[in-house]
Amino acid sequence: MVKVLLITAALLGLGYYIINYHSPFQTEVTEPYYVEIRVNYREHDVQMVGVGKMNSYEDCKVRSLIVWAKSLEHLGEVKIDTECKKELPNKFQKLFSNQQASASYIAFDKGQESERDARFLIYGIPSSYVAKECEKITKKAKEEYSGKVYCIQGSVG
Repeated sequence: MVKVLLITAALLGLGYYIINYHSPFQTEVTEPYYVEIRVNYREHDVQMVGVGKMNSYEDCKVRSLIVWAKSLEHLGEVKIDTECKKELPNKFQKLFSNQQASASYIAFDKGQESERDARFLIYGIPSSYVAKECEKITKKAKEEYSGKVYCIQGSVG
């Protein structure tokens, strides 16, 4: 379980590095888009879903589609799906107002113009375990992110 959590923390850090630093030319919101990134780490039956608010469609594409697959290929059997959407799906609306969901999630509130607001839901690890390890997860994520990073406890597990 510890290994899975460390891998999840590494994925979060890597994911946010990608979202933050691969489109520095776009610092203002021109036409917001939302990225939905699904990372399925089959070996440990863990899935992470990331949702981020991007500045434009181009910002969304550059930060998510181009870089994710290359950056995570060293983990082995990881399946990555990304999609850019004009509207935030209803099922994710409550995440950006920090309401409890069934799964625990990590919230990122941007601190610099190059950063983006995002939420990463973690499936396959009990919410109670994520809560106990929250400080370690957020500490790792803060190595690459200047904004606020915190956990929202899930209602299941």
